[in-house]
Amino acid sequence: MHVATVRLLNRQIAVMKDDIEMMNPTSSVETVSPLEISNAIRSASGLESPNQNPVEILMDVETYKDIRKNAWNAKHRFISLELYLRAIKGSWSVSQYDQNVAEYLSTHQVAIESPADGANKYIVDIRSLNRARQFVQAQSMGIYVAVESGLYEEIREYRSRLTKSEKIQFNDLLATAPNLDVDWTQLMAEPNALAVLYNFSPYTDTGAVVASKRIRASGDTFDVIACSFAHRKKIDSTIERIAAPYVRSKVFLPMAPSWATWSAFKAYALKASRIAQNKIDAGQKYDYLYTRAMWAPSHYAGVLLKKANPGLKWVAEFSDPLSLDVEGLPRGGAPLDDDFVADLIEPIEREFGAIPHEERTIFALAELIAYAHASEIVFTNEHQKTTMLGHIYSDKLRQHVEEKSVVSNHPTLPAEFYEAEQVNYSVEPSSVNLAYFGEFYATRGLTEVTTAIRMLPQKFRDKVHLHVFTNYIPVSGSGSRPRGMSAKAYNDLVERAINGVGAHGIEDQVFLNGSLPYLKFLGITKKFDYLLVNDARSGEHHEVNPYLPSKWSDYAGSTSKSWAFVEDGSSLSQKPATIHTKLGDVQAIADELTRIIKDKLGEN
Repeated sequence: MHVATVRLLNRQIAVMKDDIEMMNPTSSVETVSPLEISNAIRSASGLESPNQNPVEILMDVETYKDIRKNAWNAKHRFISLELYLRAIKGSWSVSQYDQNVAEYLSTHQVAIESPADGANKYIVDIRSLNRARQFVQAQSMGIYVAVESGLYEEIREYRSRLTKSEKIQFNDLLATAPNLDVDWTQLMAEPNALAVLYNFSPYTDTGAVVASKRIRASGDTFDVIACSFAHRKKIDSTIERIAAPYVRSKVFLPMAPSWATWSAFKAYALKASRIAQNKIDAGQKYDYLYTRAMWAPSHYAGVLLKKANPGLKWVAEFSDPLSLDVEGLPRGGAPLDDDFVADLIEPIEREFGAIPHEERTIFALAELIAYAHASEIVFTNEHQKTTMLGHIYSDKLRQHVEEKSVVSNHPTLPAEFYEAEQVNYSVEPSSVNLAYFGEFYATRGLTEVTTAIRMLPQKFRDKVHLHVFTNYIPVSGSGSRPRGMSAKAYNDLVERAINGVGAHGIEDQVFLNGSLPYLKFLGITKKFDYLLVNDARSGEHHEVNPYLPSKWSDYAGSTSKSWAFVEDGSSLSQKPATIHTKLGDVQAIADELTRIIKDKLGEN
């Protein structure tokens, strides 16, 4: 039994007893002395015999035996609190609480050698405390809050001795521990950074995942302002665990999101920047502002905040070229023309020259405002940077961007996140199991792989299983149409996925599954022999392929092998995938499949 907890409880019991007697000296309620209760706690915590415990302990025989073989405190530090809360259930009324945390902490300083040791210790403690929480009632809330505050103060004091990288490691272990309810607000410092992100967790979106990874990697504490995607995108609570230790507050603006509607872009930019400015005007200090596109409205809000706060560092990230589509052709519709746009354009033109009329579109302008005003520009790969800089209309602006830009691939999470969620999914060990995760487009699919499978000799063809996880699968196959999406729109996307797989003739070897929550996706990757990732076909209008699939960053952290289908010289072609095969080379894919089958299963 933990001595410090007993001392704290003894003090609380004495305070409660005094309070009751002062409130009603003639009360006929039978009270128990602090000594009697503390003795009962000691007796119960000692576990000398299950039959002699004064209160029930909810555990099976095997758990009890395991506890008997180990120090009880290592398993359940707050057993004394739990037992006490059970013992006094309905017996006390408390009007004030003594929360002398300093004395509590001074009695149990623990030497911890590493962040992993510290995390493992406090995971046990938090679970123990959460177990006790189920027995809290109004009259005992003060005692629970006192002990909870003491524990979190102890964790804060421990983390204060860690370096930033050690603190991130510690947070990762707590964030990925199964069935652990951590009150991160009690562990965070005051926010020192602001993120304006059109889409953010818990809404399912690649941009939301990457932004969460960026926030985690920074180790800073953020306020986040996003747009609500309620009824537009699925909610994935597992994404939350990536950045939970670093997000102090989140505001979701209740407005209809839009991919390319100027009125929606402008409404978000104005409202998000106004909320952020109110925080700043109220005294909140931020070291920097972070925005990311896709989705582009984030940068419009960013420029408004930068213009209102010239001394605020603004980091603007681009996942892909905004003003060019996958074919390398201009994207963005008609040029914009209103007072809001005029205010954005005027300082850019004054400094860098007139903006061509055709570059005043919703996506091209999102690039230009970040180029001109952001303190730092983040590109995800060198080819993207080359492509985007090559399309800047002004030599002076291009040089300006070159001087303040960095290239940073999508972050890869550490191994703990791949173990955080378990998925019950079976694969046939006597087959070669390939897996593809993602959507299907005109520029990205699996038909070359399925064609190669059909080309194999029969004795090898049957040995290949292809597992596909994608958002849009037939409702008859456990697919689910999102609320607000018409049946026709959903069926069109399902047809695109089916055509993108191209399973005709090998249907019994292709397993079509719905997409998984993000951490479950990471967890399931280790079940397969090879994870498939392919370049988007970039089209003849791109001199180089400017895209690096974000999926690569997920595969890079998995223990499974990876197979990349690449364009010559692309960023993906330079990554250390286990196998690289040129896009479109079906015979090369068939040859690799034959080799893989022989390596795993032998010649027969």
